[in-house]
Amino acid sequence: MKSQSILIGAIAAIATLGSSFSAQADSRKAYCQYFPNSSQTAKVSMPCIFSMRQGAITVKWEDGVSDSFKPIPERPFVYTDERGGLVYQQWGEKDMNGIRARILKMENGAIYIWGS
Repeated sequence: MKSQSILIGAIAAIATLGSSFSAQADSRKAYCQYFPNSSQTAKVSMPCIFSMRQGAITVKWEDGVSDSFKPIPERPFVYTDERGGLVYQQWGEKDMNGIRARILKMENGAIYIWGS
């Protein structure tokens, strides 16, 4: 009986640890830039938090601004923004460190996210 109680306690502790790790795995520190259409220069460039939960993407900029994108069922890598506009997710070319930016292309520009 005592060993059964210890086993149940150990399983509960492991389950708690597992759920805390999975909650952290979908949010991470990143670096974001916003480029208006036809611009080679970022209008906004700063650290951000990139989150992905159940397919939805949230970008929380360091200045407090937040952008949310909901996936469109049966359309991979296509989202809608808060206004209902279409957003397309793409990957940029590798930089000199072999890292690619995640790109969220919107009607008026694109958000580049490094570290997502």
